[in-house]
Amino acid sequence: MQFQSLGVLLWFLPVAGFIILLYLLKVRRREVRVPAKFLFPPITTDVRANALFQKLRPNLLLFLQLLAALLLLTALARPMIQAKGLPGQSVIVVDTSASMRATDVSPSRLEVAKNRLRRFVQELNPGEQLAIVEAGAQVRVLASLTSDKQKLLNAINQIQPTDAAGNLDEALRLAAALVGKSNESRIVLLSDGAFPPVSDFSAGSAKLVFESLGTSGDNLAISAMDVQERGGALEWFVGIRNYGSQPKKAILEFYANNKLIDARPITVEAGQTIGQTLTARQLPEPLEARLKADDALESDNRAFRVGVAQKPVRVLLVGEGNFFLERALALEPNVKVDKAPSVPESERGERVGGGNYELIIFDRIAPVPVKARAVMVIKARGGPIASIGQPVRAPRVVLWEREHPLMRYLELSSLLIDNAPRLTPAPWAKVLAESQQTPLIVAGEHQGRRWVGVGWDLLESDFPLQPAFPIFLANLLRWAVGEQGSATDLTVRTGVPFSLAVDPAEQELTIRDADGNTRAYPVNDGAVVIPGLERAGIHTVQGRKTEIRIAANLMHADESNIQPRTSIQLGGKTVAAQNTLTTLRDLWKPIALALLALLMVEWWVFVKRS
Repeated sequence: MQFQSLGVLLWFLPVAGFIILLYLLKVRRREVRVPAKFLFPPITTDVRANALFQKLRPNLLLFLQLLAALLLLTALARPMIQAKGLPGQSVIVVDTSASMRATDVSPSRLEVAKNRLRRFVQELNPGEQLAIVEAGAQVRVLASLTSDKQKLLNAINQIQPTDAAGNLDEALRLAAALVGKSNESRIVLLSDGAFPPVSDFSAGSAKLVFESLGTSGDNLAISAMDVQERGGALEWFVGIRNYGSQPKKAILEFYANNKLIDARPITVEAGQTIGQTLTARQLPEPLEARLKADDALESDNRAFRVGVAQKPVRVLLVGEGNFFLERALALEPNVKVDKAPSVPESERGERVGGGNYELIIFDRIAPVPVKARAVMVIKARGGPIASIGQPVRAPRVVLWEREHPLMRYLELSSLLIDNAPRLTPAPWAKVLAESQQTPLIVAGEHQGRRWVGVGWDLLESDFPLQPAFPIFLANLLRWAVGEQGSATDLTVRTGVPFSLAVDPAEQELTIRDADGNTRAYPVNDGAVVIPGLERAGIHTVQGRKTEIRIAANLMHADESNIQPRTSIQLGGKTVAAQNTLTTLRDLWKPIALALLALLMVEWWVFVKRS
């Protein structure tokens, strides 16, 4: 037992002394003449109390009153005991990423987490509240803070596994926003820890508890797959990695249009990656590589590919390097990104066409004439799009052209920019976003090319962290290639948002996964944004004039490395896993009830004696 205010118990000494003193005080009586003393009960007890220095004799009332004082002070000292369960208000964050489908524990890690959740609900005491947050590719609050056990159990039944990486950082920040202001609250993470360190996180006053799930890390995964045309033939490459601690044997099968065309035995050493290549003149789609292996995770044993014949959009990023820009471009489906400190001679020229790139981005480096049909310039002097002048401190976007193809679906009101030079656009350029002091984004067509000018350094703003950033790049890529017709078959990673350009007449698209589940998405001005596909496999997109296939693959190293973590990194701190979750529960309420019962007994004894 622990006490929050142990010093309060020391008050028992003066309180007990005062109660005893009351029993030793001399009673002053007024003499009254009565007809006979036999009419009054014996009063020997009061007579003994008159003797100030007489030995104190046992007295039931005295004992009850001392015990009542002790109970009162004990309650005020806030005693606490360790018990199972969660105190006050708590948020349970459940990892529903692909690694949680591992079957090293029966029936799976996610089912074990759901059973643990049900025990939390059953252990819920009156006055305590739970909230449940699902940390999948999309973060969802399945149940807000409530003490309704049936509502919580219904929320648990809604949890479904996915084949995508989990968005743990967003889920934890959401949990901290719910209960982070109370030091009696808990944030409980049920996960195997298979996710990268979360740097930007603080639990606030709440205590963070990590319960690690899983027992084994043995897993064989398809880590890469690509198809390239070489010498008039197609080369189909598949990479396989062993994330376990022992050599692993498996059968690798190649399927084209759902027909088996090759199968070969492979052996992968622990911690190693091997590659297998299949060469064929024709490969009818969809393509599928399948591993037959005795491991714990099925999600990464299959990989799919469509859109092989489709020519990818090639982008050249010129400059010193920009992590955020490179990562956002790499996540776009059917986009190939190359980097270079300067433009190669083969890509330079005054006339459009003949180059290898559809879009060239000059990031903080002076542009030169190129053959690409689209050019974006980021805070650089030179080039025809705009000239730059003196810097402007902390400009805020006040107006932006929402109907322009580059600016569709963007929300820029919360954009923070440290400084930006004054832009003077070319006469043919249109201002797409501006502050009160200067234009910030301009665009236009000049001499057969499409130009975009961004007036500030992306690294001196929070634009790369805004939801508008990947949407802006998707708009840029569509605008750069001329928004030619509708979307075609493509291959994406599960859980990664992407966009489709479709016929403007479409109003809604329906996506059907391999299990037959469907979901509808609205189409706005010929474009639809998909927040991410949660299941691996071939998905079919259908509309009135649209029918395309999308291949979704996991191919995520953190998810395939299913070794349960004994600790995780959150907010720069190491959080160790614990298997038994205990908490300190207050005892002052039952002690207060016992005190009330004791006072009733003391009153009854006093009345009876009187």
